[in-house]
Amino acid sequence: MDALPCGQVCGVRAASEAWSACGWVRSLPRAGFSRNGNDWRTSAAAGLVSTLCVRRASRARCARCARHAAKTRVVLLGGAGRIGTAAAVHLLRRSPNPLEVVLAGRSEAKGQRAQEEVLSEAGMSLKLGHQVSFRQVDWRDEGALAPLLRGADCVLHTAGPFDEPVVLKTAIRERVPVYVDVADPIGRYLDKAETMDAAAMEANCMALCGAGAFPGFSNVLAVECASRILTSGARELRDVDFSYFTSGLGGSGAVNLLITNLGFGEPVPVYRDGRYAPQMTAGGEMRQVDFFLDEADPAFREVGRRDVWSWPFPEAYTVPRSIHIQGDSSTGMGTAPGIWNHILVALVSLLPRDLWRNRSFSEALAWFSLPMVWATDQFVKETHAMRVEVSGSEWRCVAVQAHRSFRRCVAQSAAEFALHLLQRREGDWRPGVYMPELLAEDEAARAELLKRFSSTEGTISCGFKLTSESQERLTKD
Repeated sequence: MDALPCGQVCGVRAASEAWSACGWVRSLPRAGFSRNGNDWRTSAAAGLVSTLCVRRASRARCARCARHAAKTRVVLLGGAGRIGTAAAVHLLRRSPNPLEVVLAGRSEAKGQRAQEEVLSEAGMSLKLGHQVSFRQVDWRDEGALAPLLRGADCVLHTAGPFDEPVVLKTAIRERVPVYVDVADPIGRYLDKAETMDAAAMEANCMALCGAGAFPGFSNVLAVECASRILTSGARELRDVDFSYFTSGLGGSGAVNLLITNLGFGEPVPVYRDGRYAPQMTAGGEMRQVDFFLDEADPAFREVGRRDVWSWPFPEAYTVPRSIHIQGDSSTGMGTAPGIWNHILVALVSLLPRDLWRNRSFSEALAWFSLPMVWATDQFVKETHAMRVEVSGSEWRCVAVQAHRSFRRCVAQSAAEFALHLLQRREGDWRPGVYMPELLAEDEAARAELLKRFSSTEGTISCGFKLTSESQERLTKD
């Protein structure tokens, strides 16, 4: 039944109900009259079926039919930004149902250019009946934001930096079914978002925070690694490490630089010996990481071995909390050209942490360095890679994902999370506020998400490698 187009499904269901309802007609005695060889009782029943089908359709009593008849309305905050436009294009290309995508931002001029870019890149996808528009709004103004979100099916929030969960609060109040953001600050954002869980359940809202590439996709990779280790017979999970590499911002601008700078003033949220123990090590602890599984991995040629330094990604706290590690967690990121890593590490060692936490200073430094970043981006190929490693008793699992574009990977991951939640409205609907690792605890949901992420355009490679300590010793010998 569900394989039929929605209108046919509704019609068949209505016919079935109507036929049952007109049992009294079929039970009447035959009068001997027929037209074109048909029993009059059958004709009467068919007429009643037809009438009830029309009434059924006109009243839109089938919830599924009503949803499919109207376009799914997605409000994309930060829609005029580089990540926002990439997310919009991906939604239009991958959604199986018609979408009404509303790009929302503060600048009318940027918004019009963003709309033109999305329409141009979406191309043939628009033939499915998608619509794209722009609305000028300051999302920080709850009074202006609420009318925009009212009646929306989904809010995708890409407009950082994320200081307070204002948009989540408004989305819950307006009873928006699906909410997704790409936030990363813990104390001032994610912790506060988790306190809204009961309100989200009451509003029938399924909200997902920190759902980009990292955090987001990386959290799902970690849960899959943990599952493979435990399935192999490990008694406990010991350590987890998240390492990231980005080369070229893809024009994503000063906001990403500002977020990085502010992070240097924050504690890195890590575990030590199975307990939460934040460390003031952002911008330090430089080390080298292999962003490939082996030399046959395409990521070996495209990314290779890179320097990374510590930075306060929230997954170093939220994932260990969820999978119950007994050892340590760590997190780091690096960039290219390599000289940038050494410059940043030197600056962080020279300047006090309080200065990095000062928004005016970090923003000024972001704008000051932006022209230099743009200049070097012309000579450095845009690339993105993640390596997630989980160890347990006797086992180690490594996941590596590489992509041709940082901004597109973030945007695609967020868009796929949104499409996943929209799809769940038809079945496994569980309102509340989630981090990605909680969503990924369900094996079926995790498998579906990994299939989505690994098939996005621009993916270089995505895979896992599970080894035992005895295998590693034999390899070394």
